[in-house]
Amino acid sequence: MRRPARPSRRRSRHRAPYANTKEWAGVAGATVFGLVFVFIALQMYYDHRILQERGLVTTGDVVAVSYGKSGPSAAVRFTTADGKTVQADVSDTGDETELKVGAQMQIRYDPKDPTGRVEDANGGAGAFWLVSLSGVVLLVAAAYGATRVA
Repeated sequence: MRRPARPSRRRSRHRAPYANTKEWAGVAGATVFGLVFVFIALQMYYDHRILQERGLVTTGDVVAVSYGKSGPSAAVRFTTADGKTVQADVSDTGDETELKVGAQMQIRYDPKDPTGRVEDANGGAGAFWLVSLSGVVLLVAAAYGATRVA
């Protein structure tokens, strides 16, 4: 006579019932932050493209320099094409630009919004690449985490 088959006693991968929830929360958090970084990178790219298409280049005087977590930024005073003197912040400065009060800086500004969209005319797109790469890495990590949790 054959014995009846015993039910499988597979051990759960997690000891606590909420452990899987914590892992999914991590995946969800990485997804949200990844999407936020990608959105910020797209906004930065859009602003850069607007300035490339319709921006005007002029020389401005650096009136203040500050150093923050995202790097140095400069407050620049310049005269627009219609003769107004305005002051704007430039956060992504190029490597060739000397950042000290009183120095001159080549900037590109949006004639429709001279204090809003301003960038260093010699600057690179370093911040854009850093933010977009961070977003992509977080999204890839979230996808990998989702395959490990499931």
